[in-house]
Amino acid sequence: MPLHHIYSIMKHILPFFIIALLAILSACHRPVATTVNVSGQVAKSFIDRFPDPDSIHWVGQSNHFSWQAGYVMFAMEKMWHYTGDSTYYHYIRRYVDQQVGEDGAVPDFKPNALDNFLPGYAILFMYETTGKEKYKTAATHIMEAFAQYPRTSNGLFWHASEDWARGQVWVDGVFMGQIFLARYGKTVGNSDYAFGEVVKQITTMARICQKENGMLLHGWHEDKTASWADPETGLAPEVWSEGMGWVAVLLADVFDYLPVNQEGREEVMTILQKMCAGLKASQDPSTGLWCQVVDKPNEPGNWNETSGSGMFTYLLKKASDKGFIPQEEYAPVIEKAYQGLLTRTKVNEPGFIDLIDCSSIGVQNDYQAYITQPKEVSPFAAFGSYIIGTGICEFEK
Repeated sequence: MPLHHIYSIMKHILPFFIIALLAILSACHRPVATTVNVSGQVAKSFIDRFPDPDSIHWVGQSNHFSWQAGYVMFAMEKMWHYTGDSTYYHYIRRYVDQQVGEDGAVPDFKPNALDNFLPGYAILFMYETTGKEKYKTAATHIMEAFAQYPRTSNGLFWHASEDWARGQVWVDGVFMGQIFLARYGKTVGNSDYAFGEVVKQITTMARICQKENGMLLHGWHEDKTASWADPETGLAPEVWSEGMGWVAVLLADVFDYLPVNQEGREEVMTILQKMCAGLKASQDPSTGLWCQVVDKPNEPGNWNETSGSGMFTYLLKKASDKGFIPQEEYAPVIEKAYQGLLTRTKVNEPGFIDLIDCSSIGVQNDYQAYITQPKEVSPFAAFGSYIIGTGICEFEK
């Protein structure tokens, strides 16, 4: 081909090539693409960032068998069910097999906090999918630890068994223990005890901590001496986003396990419906998210918290899909929440997806203490919440 013909062709196609190249380079700097499922992007980014699941724990913590990893596995299992992608399955199996010996021993399990029961949920998943006896043995060992776990006089499990937590009930702990126990009752057995205990823990906690607006105060201290406890009621002062969020996730999933004729089932349903109504009323109309102190969205200094918002989105979508709440009434609430969650990501310098405006704290003394907590970036719990909140909206159409 003559040189002047080549030049003529290049002159015409070069502008289009430059435009395409600029578009590609620009795309590399976008926060997160939204043309495909964001839940999968965040989940895969997390696995790339923490390829060894034993790295999922607080800085300086040596125990790998705790709630951070347990909750991430909870979310990864959802993604596996949605997609069938073996990446998620193998990640969970690697974590479980690094905790459970061939004889079913779980050396790192310490029954001194409800937080430490949650990874047992992933062990039950592995038993369901493989049928291997070692997983059943491990899960049964964890379940049997409830028999010696300390309780308040009305039967609620303490948040932790150490002296500092004597008589303290944190609502997030109800999820940690009871989501495992509910699955154990259905998968392994001892169902009369398991389902009865699950219902007892949920309903007793709610009778104490659920406000008229459907929201759950962060905790209750039977002795009423904790710095945060009301001296007359023992109740925590506020409704913390992620704290109530754990219970929201438990309420969303517990009906997958409870028999339809289970005593107390209707009371649990009422707790769920009251919470959903409260969430609808307290949603931030501008962002679709929920605040750090959930039922005070208009109070000075309050701010949208990402992890709890993911949890609440999960509850509302699943409850709507199952017909527990009116679908038409809640559809706009769910869609607005999902769109709000899409704004809470950013890509960091190494190229991993971060989650912004998160909070992982204990019970605080007052409103100011809750709202002045630092806005965290990418605590482990937030990834679990974000994945389940966006995932259910993207895959459960």
